Amino acid sequence: MLRVRLTRFQQIFGGAALAGVLIALSFTGATRWLLLGLLFTLAGLCVGLGVSFPRWRMFGQSLWRIPTGRKAVALTFDDGPDLEATPELLTLLAERGVRATFFCVGSRVAQFPDLARRLVAEGHEVENHSQGHSHWTNLFSPRQLRADLIQAQHEIQSVTGRAPLYFRPPMCLTNPRVFRVAAELGLQVTTYTARGWDRRPDPPGRIAARLLRHLQPGAILLLHDGGVPAERLVAVVRLLLDRLRAEGYQCVRLEELAAGRNPPVDNERHSG
Repeated sequence: MLRVRLTRFQQIFGGAALAGVLIALSFTGATRWLLLGLLFTLAGLCVGLGVSFPRWRMFGQSLWRIPTGRKAVALTFDDGPDLEATPELLTLLAERGVRATFFCVGSRVAQFPDLARRLVAEGHEVENHSQGHSHWTNLFSPRQLRADLIQAQHEIQSVTGRAPLYFRPPMCLTNPRVFRVAAELGLQVTTYTARGWDRRPDPPGRIAARLLRHLQPGAILLLHDGGVPAERLVAVVRLLLDRLRAEGYQCVRLEELAAGRNPPVDNERHSG
């Protein structure tokens, strides 16, 4: 027997529709309209929060953490590659023997192909973060979104030799179209367990602390290597790696964490 699993969005929409019908049949006049207004305001608020908080999985099963029995996390970076910040970050990761996952913008991969190839050559994973990182991506029609993701897939694969398996929407905003189009293209929508909010001009220690508050096995940690000062990025990552090592955690690529594989390098190595 085929079982259909409804998303939270479908459950809220269906529940609100049913409750609306019951209110319309049970009340009259101003009371009816007041209750209907409150009902659909509450439903709209829930959906709006679901857009902004992807770990609620309002519209589909996003990958925000990977259950695992070992102390391992995926360190991920968005919006690159960046000519200033990414090379500085790569130098630090190489010193520490750490492999990370980079959610790259397709147009930036095309603009800086040598840097994208360096990511792969040094053992890092390159995934899809849209073609243009438009602030309107969450309002794209299915056709627009599909074209955007296909172009990003093409740019990344043509430069790195590997097609991405994961898609992180710009600003991690989601809706039903995001999950439907990603599924059609064989991409897993991926968000995060914790993010550093590193676009804010906060001290590195405060940014690292935001991530460490949610530290747990299988966590997906989000920072940026695009649009942030290189010096601050390196300082944040250095603090974070020091703390992870002290807590006995390893950093592995997202695909390794998802597959339950051991990392190909010894992340206990520490220098500097």
